[in-house]
Amino acid sequence: MARRKRSQAQGPHDNEERWLLTYADMITLLMVLFVVMYAISNTDVRKFIILAKSVSAAFNADVMQGQQALTINDGQDSSVQQEKSAAGTTPVQSDLRAIKAALEDYAIGQGLGGEVEVGIAPQGIVIRLNDALLFSSGRAHLDDHALNLVKQVANIIRPLPNQVRIEGNTDDQAPDGVLYTSNWDLSSARALAVLKAMVDMDMDPSRLSGLGNAQYSPLKPNVDDASRAKNRRVDIVVLYPVDSSPQANPMALPSFP
Repeated sequence: MARRKRSQAQGPHDNEERWLLTYADMITLLMVLFVVMYAISNTDVRKFIILAKSVSAAFNADVMQGQQALTINDGQDSSVQQEKSAAGTTPVQSDLRAIKAALEDYAIGQGLGGEVEVGIAPQGIVIRLNDALLFSSGRAHLDDHALNLVKQVANIIRPLPNQVRIEGNTDDQAPDGVLYTSNWDLSSARALAVLKAMVDMDMDPSRLSGLGNAQYSPLKPNVDDASRAKNRRVDIVVLYPVDSSPQANPMALPSFP
């Protein structure tokens, strides 16, 4: 029985090269996978923070809504320990860039320029919050706006393994005496309020400590209202070992524009 001949008439091959699109998509996904694996390898949480913040900024919802995109800058780093990591930067420098970038993004978006500072001190990285952002005069209660700011800080520093010290600072004017009779009481209560808020935000309590400095750790002499306003603050200090802590002037932290 003779075989039936195949029909030589076939339709056009419009989709012959469509497989290239699938191949290109696969190559792109593999490249992204390798970039992510490289970014998070050999640096634990530090590179992960930088990667996470970069991805978050790239997919910022405000961009989708047509609003002005917030920028992320590395900022200026102070000189730290001599020993370098494999990437050419120390852990303190790497952490400083990640923390500063994330907080700068939030501060610019909230119009808090000059009120939030991130910089280097001998103990480690200092996140400096003006007291007007957190408390009413002579009080130690965090309202919803203040809690949002503390939450941002907690989310940023939570992945780091470092101990964190929260320091309350006042000017040289005595409180009104209604709730607190001395600046020791007021500064300690403010530090404790921020500490408790961070614990409620899932920060490990064993990593946290609080300290009230009263008026005895001023940034400027208490000679006028502007200087006193500068001295009233809460410092959130991400602590580093003494042998790796940066040697810089704790009085001069770069503020956000």
